[in-house]
Amino acid sequence: MASASASTSRAATPLVRTSGPILVVGQEDRTTENVMARLSKDFPDAESLSRHQQIHARLQLEIMDVREEVARLKGELKTDQDPGKMSKIQTQISQLMLQINVIREKAAEAEAIVKTITTDIQRLDTAKTNLTSAIQMLERWGMLRNAHAQLKDLLPTKRYKDMSQALSAVTHLLTPLKPLSGIPAVAEIFKAAEADRKSIQEKVAVDMDAFFKQDPNKPVDRRTIAEVCHVIDVLGGDFSRNHIIERYLQLQLAEYRRIFKSTDEAGQLDNVPRRYAWFRRILKHHDEEDASLFPPSWEMTRLLVSNFSEYTRSDLANVLAKSTPAVNVLLDALQATLDFEAGLSRRFEMPFEEVTAGGLTSRSGNGSVKWTISSIFDNYFNVYVDAQDRAISDMLSKYRGPRSRSSMEGAMQTESDNPVPIILPSSTELFYFYGQTLEQCEKYTKGEPMRKLSKVFAKWLKVYSGESYRYSTKAGGLGLTGQLRETGRRSFEGRENLQEVRNACMILNTAEYCQNTSLQLEERLKDKIAEEFKEDISFQNERETFSTVISSCINMILRELESSCEPAFAAILKTPWMHLENVSGRSAYIVDLVGSIKQIAEVVRTRVEGKKYIRNFADKAVGVVITRFTQSVIKSRPLKKIGAEQILLDVQAVKACLLDLPEPHPENSTNVYTKYVTKNTGQLETMLKVILAPDDPPEGFVQNYCLLIGDRSFSNFQKILDLKGTPRTDQQKLLDIFLSVTSTNSELSDTSFLTHIDMDPSPSSQVSGTMTNNPSSSGPGSEINRITSPISSNGLFSQHGSSTGLPSLLRSASASAEGHERSETPKAFGDFRRLVNFARRETLGPLGGI
Repeated sequence: MASASASTSRAATPLVRTSGPILVVGQEDRTTENVMARLSKDFPDAESLSRHQQIHARLQLEIMDVREEVARLKGELKTDQDPGKMSKIQTQISQLMLQINVIREKAAEAEAIVKTITTDIQRLDTAKTNLTSAIQMLERWGMLRNAHAQLKDLLPTKRYKDMSQALSAVTHLLTPLKPLSGIPAVAEIFKAAEADRKSIQEKVAVDMDAFFKQDPNKPVDRRTIAEVCHVIDVLGGDFSRNHIIERYLQLQLAEYRRIFKSTDEAGQLDNVPRRYAWFRRILKHHDEEDASLFPPSWEMTRLLVSNFSEYTRSDLANVLAKSTPAVNVLLDALQATLDFEAGLSRRFEMPFEEVTAGGLTSRSGNGSVKWTISSIFDNYFNVYVDAQDRAISDMLSKYRGPRSRSSMEGAMQTESDNPVPIILPSSTELFYFYGQTLEQCEKYTKGEPMRKLSKVFAKWLKVYSGESYRYSTKAGGLGLTGQLRETGRRSFEGRENLQEVRNACMILNTAEYCQNTSLQLEERLKDKIAEEFKEDISFQNERETFSTVISSCINMILRELESSCEPAFAAILKTPWMHLENVSGRSAYIVDLVGSIKQIAEVVRTRVEGKKYIRNFADKAVGVVITRFTQSVIKSRPLKKIGAEQILLDVQAVKACLLDLPEPHPENSTNVYTKYVTKNTGQLETMLKVILAPDDPPEGFVQNYCLLIGDRSFSNFQKILDLKGTPRTDQQKLLDIFLSVTSTNSELSDTSFLTHIDMDPSPSSQVSGTMTNNPSSSGPGSEINRITSPISSNGLFSQHGSSTGLPSLLRSASASAEGHERSETPKAFGDFRRLVNFARRETLGPLGGI
């Protein structure tokens, strides 16, 4: 077969006879290419033709190797196509098939033998099974006849205990005999047993009627009733048992339904505790008198509680739907309900919703639905939430309006040696009230009302942050004139309005406290509220608003810093720098400038709690002071050499003052801050050093400019000449030299810090004003103004006619001395009791949460 296949394959491939190797037609082109490539490799140039003998010898060796390989492959092919070997394989396959057939025949014979042997055994097993079943049936038949006879003897009597046992036996024995009901004798006893069941049901119904009617003239033996209940259990069928249970429950709760109608006074919300007191008496009577009459499987006590709870829930829903209750009445009723449910949960050792689940007369249509009496109050708990909203409004209203007392009033009525409060007491009052309200709400509900309460919390946090923002930006966007008109102070006389700085520091601390505590409040709400409402709890927007307040307070302090330094900057403009004859130590204005900076910095360091905000103020203060100083120097041109030397000396004094701004501060940030100050003052120092350089020889002056400034800007070089006061006649020569030098120096940049210097700054511009948000913009300030617009125009931070613009929340603090020590670094409260103690202290050190 293999030989034939190989022959067919060879016949299908066209061959071409040549004097060399056999070539397949389809491969002829590729072979030609290979031959040409080999020739090109062996004879790359004319000189290689001299080596043709060596190449010929190598090719002969290759031909011999190929012929040996062909001979070897032909031998293997001949061995594989040996006809004798193929016939041997076919013979072996035939023998294997014969052996398989023999095994199959022997297996069939063995199976037949086994069937013959086991047939008799199977017959014996079947006979044994039938005999056993027949014996069992006969035994059951005998026992059934005896039990039925015993039952018929007991029917005329009231021996219900024996009757229940006999009835149970008859019922149990009838079940396996049901397949034999076609036999007349068996059918007859089935009919008799059914008649007996009906007779027993009628007899039981009569006795239970007598029990329910409770006729004094015909007292009922309670022991008999207990036995009757066992008979009812044996009779089976939910109808008969449920009918008895329902009649008993109606009997026990009939008086309750009559007395506590939702339309009568006794059924109103303020009488809810009376409902539960009445039921406790009924439950006590049931436990002492009736509970032992019913089998435990009936769960009569639980069903009594479930039915009472369902009736009560329905009545309360009707009462609440008719009129809005007072908050105290609602809470009293809810508390009484929760106490009632908790007591029954402890008794049954299960949640109350499981106690009421599967009530016999549940009108919900689904006995598996879990519910509680208290859940009906959730739909009407808006009354409580609205009351808390009004309570917060009333609490904050004492800080609003022209006759409101200051929130600092209580804190400042202490001994003079007590530390000054570092945050507004109104903020601790607000969060303390939040904590109490949340603790109270947690007792009543953890569902939708708590979610609504969180929205109220967020609302008043937004209002509080809005009032803080409005105070911190009262001078925002205004120049010096606007600030004077707003606060009524006299900054042009060089007086620092330190009280405004103290107030801003207190607002900043308060905003930080509110920001941190609102996060703790959010976490506690999420921990307490039901799982499905956790995603709705967030005070992120409020925290962002407080961040805006903090930024505004820092900008407000910067405005005060800039205004307090204004006389010193004005003195720079009045100094005739070009007429100075010598350098005489620090200038007089430096004393005022450094003094103003140090005064405000000291207030910030002693009043601001957050170290990071002190550093933030210091960073921005460096920018404000250096920018205004630079503007004043530029407007004072020309400076001349002596003037530039004097200003350079003054800059060193300002730099030393600025380096002390954030003190005390961590050691690891000292180098960073020092580099920051050095970078800001270094540009001004560099500019002054260029001005100091002599312009003769002019080439040296230009080289000095290129070395220190490092740009090729024509306009920047012109600025230096203007500041230096170089005459116009000499400027042209310097400019020509500058152009020739910079045109050949490719290392110079096109711009430098001089590019951003305005040689004619606006006289009314205020550097710190650029750091304040515009209240009319669409930023955070506009949102805060929109939210706080419904509040009284006086606001939480109203001035009440104060000449310094002091808000009512801070007014009493204006009389405090500035030398008070700071409280310790804030720490969080662990619980409400610590918060209460904190709120009662006048030293508001810890900015803790709830």
